[in-house]
Amino acid sequence: MSTLPTLPTCGEPATVRIELYTADSLDACAYTCPAHITYATAVIARAGLDAHPFGLAPDVDRPCGYVHVYATGTFAEPADQGHPRWCDRDDCLRRGQHRSRARHVNTNRPEAFIVDVALVQALHPAAEPMVNLTSVEGSAAASLVLSIGQALVLRYRLAHLLGITKAGPNGGRWV
Repeated sequence: MSTLPTLPTCGEPATVRIELYTADSLDACAYTCPAHITYATAVIARAGLDAHPFGLAPDVDRPCGYVHVYATGTFAEPADQGHPRWCDRDDCLRRGQHRSRARHVNTNRPEAFIVDVALVQALHPAAEPMVNLTSVEGSAAASLVLSIGQALVLRYRLAHLLGITKAGPNGGRWV
C-alpha cells in the first residue's frame, strides 16, 4: 500500500484539484495553487500514485494543501476498514447491511416506474454482496435481490435481448 505524501500547504486559494489513484481506485483529492502544481504532482508520483490534475470549479473554495481522503480508498481510517470499499457507510448497523449509493436508472424520459440499483451485503463476515433492484410507482415499492452471478447473467441476457430488437425508435415505432 502506498502512503499519502506530504504536500505543500501554503494556504493560498487552490485552482487545481489533483486526483490521487492507486491502481484503479480513486483514493484522495489534493488541492493546490498554481505555484505548487508541478511540485505536488511530482511528490505524488514519487509516492507511487497516479496524479491527475483538473481545473477547479469556480464555486469550490479550498486552500492550497487541502487533501480529501475518500473513506472507500486505500488511505481510509482503520475505523472504515470493516466496510466494503463500495459501502456508503451510512448507518449500516441500523440497516443491518452495507449498501452502496443507489444508482438511478434514468432514461431522461417519463417512465412508469422509478428504478434504482445498488449493491447490498449483510453484516455477517461471510456474507456475499448482492444486487438490489428497487422499483417505485407512487407509494408502492418492490425490490428484487440477485446474487452477483444472477446479475451478471441478467446483464448478458439484457444485452442479447436489446441486440436482437435493434432497440431504437424508427419513425415513432420500435424495430
